[in-house]
Amino acid sequence: AAGALIPVLPYLFGLSGMTAVLVAAVLVGATLLATGVIVGLLSGAPPLRRALRQLMIGYGAAAATYLLGLLVGGGLG
Repeated sequence: AAGALIPVLPYLFGLSGMTAVLVAAVLVGATLLATGVIVGLLSGAPPLRRALRQLMIGYGAAAATYLLGLLVGGGLG
């Protein structure tokens, strides 16, 4: 649940529109990379490889969610 707060932080600090979306994407990306590095170190796998894998999975899930939202009439509006 704590991870769900990260993409909301820009909005809590008063940003809006595309600026908030970009700041949220950067914060989430940095968090995904950090999580991947930690998982790599704990599992003995290459940390950079795990970090990039985590980043691609996270951004892929976000893109899929956004596209599904567009299909049902949502958007950044």
